[in-house]
Formats: sequence, C-alpha cells, structure tokens
Amino acid sequence: MKKYFWSLFSFFWTAVILYLSFFKPISTYGSTPWFDHQDKVGHFVFYGVLCLSLIKTFSQEIIMANALRNGVLMAFFFGVWIELAQHYFTTDRDGDFMDALANGMGAVVVGLLIKRFPKYFLYFQRNRHGN
Repeated sequence: MKKYFWSLFSFFWTAVILYLSFFKPISTYGSTPWFDHQDKVGHFVFYGVLCLSLIKTFSQEIIMANALRNGVLMAFFFGVWIELAQHYFTTDRDGDFMDALANGMGAVVVGLLIKRFPKYFLYFQRNRHGN
C-alpha cells in the first residue's frame, strides 16, 4: 500500500476535482465568498496539489522520464480540459478562461518550486532499476 500512496492519492484528488467541477454542493447556493476571486485561489491550490501528487507518482512509483515536466503538463492540460468540458457539456457551470489560468498557474508554480527546491519536496527521480 505504501508503495502506491501517491498513485492512489492522485486518483482520489482527480476524482475530487471532477466532482467539484461538475456538481455544485448544496451549501454553496446563495452564499457569499469571503473575498473577491476566492474561487481562483481554490483553483490554484487544487491544481497545485494535483501537480505535486502527479510529480511524486511519476518520479517514485511509475518511474517515467521527465516526471517533473510530465506532471506539470498533465495537471495544466487537465485544468484546461475541465474548463472546456464545463463550457460545452454542462448547463449550470461555465467554463472560464480565468479559472483555466488559475488552474495552470497552480501547476506551473508547484513545478517551479519543486525544480528550485527539490529537497524540500523530497523530490528525486528514480530510474527504472530502483535507484
């Protein structure tokens, strides 16, 4: 189980993002945000966490080359895809360019932080031989 922690977490986090992207929780109707653009901060954080979990999955469990780049790109394009899907396939949600930008910025910032400070994120690229 410990060997697949990041893979399971990535799957779970993706499922949470999908749920929150396509279904509105009942408690959000009529509520006012604490500050302007509060949802953009949420997008940034959620996709930053997704990016981190994908990078850890790709570098530690799946062992693919360029795990950092692939994790950032996958989280970035998943965020864009979600916004396009909201725009074209839902009637109660709107795809928003600023949401897609916040999604992408969360992924890119986490990728840059990991590249600059790998030891703080316990990031190291394993090779296929287990080293």
